[in-house]
Amino acid sequence: MTRKRTAAAVPWLAAWTALAAACTPVHEYRRIVMGAECRVVVAADEQTADRAAEAAFARLAEVEQALSDWMAGSEVRRLPVRAGEQSAVSADLAAAIAASLAWSERTDGAFDATLGALTGAWRAARRAGTPLDPAEARALVARCGWRHVRFDPAARTFSSAVDGLRFDFGAIGQGLGADAAMAAIRAQGVQSALVDLSGDIVAGEAPPGRRAWRVAADDDQATTLFLRNQAVTTSGDRAQHLDAGGVRLSHVLDPATGWPVTTRVQVTAGAPTATDADALATALCVLGPERGRALLARLGPGYWATWSWPDGAAATPAPARTAPESPRIP
Repeated sequence: MTRKRTAAAVPWLAAWTALAAACTPVHEYRRIVMGAECRVVVAADEQTADRAAEAAFARLAEVEQALSDWMAGSEVRRLPVRAGEQSAVSADLAAAIAASLAWSERTDGAFDATLGALTGAWRAARRAGTPLDPAEARALVARCGWRHVRFDPAARTFSSAVDGLRFDFGAIGQGLGADAAMAAIRAQGVQSALVDLSGDIVAGEAPPGRRAWRVAADDDQATTLFLRNQAVTTSGDRAQHLDAGGVRLSHVLDPATGWPVTTRVQVTAGAPTATDADALATALCVLGPERGRALLARLGPGYWATWSWPDGAAATPAPARTAPESPRIP
């Protein structure tokens, strides 16, 4: 789950200066979790903020233990890979499976967390600097597919209809972690906070004296967003890719073909939760603007996106781009 995407950033100094002027205690905490830096910002007295941050990082460790396919002893790595063999799963893993299946259905499979066999092979290919053989990629596709999952959310049991199916939550796991961290902060009685997990950003209520959190999206336009009880993330091929034969092969895979996305695209997506924004950004990289806009129209208010390209072309906005129209607070 160390899928490194282009990360959004918060202009911390400017924000803190304004907050300090309002005599608001704001505390920032940083720690490496899920293979990436996580920043937790809490507006509260020091004791409460410390307690909230510790609760957030503790939850992140639990989510990582459940979902990380990089940890040999993680729960997801212990799932059975033989068809029909059933296993009970924890609440965290059940939530990840349920959210992933929901997004697979919404996107008609453009998002798919069952590509573990493929993503593992493509990781090795990127390290070797050589693309997979197309025949090998096609063979691995047969071991993937969200429709092969047999999941009972009430009983929290999982099995697969095919041998060799493995989950890779790299395109949704950090969003799940960010949401879990925010829930832990709120459980400590804090509503004004922000969690930034490697660019998966979820904002709670705004700090006292302000109407929103100011976030700079790491797109080609350096778009400034203002978030309150919203989430945003950016996905693209800038951080992880393989250049071969004059073509850039993204780390984002098209589940239909098992082949990387080759369009040089970057997507910034907003949603009510970091889980939703994470999955949405990945799916929109696969779908492209035309099909992506149709998806956003179906999702309705609260979901928005922009596509941009590294050649300097202007961003292509999608409907319901609510975050940038949030109050602009100097």
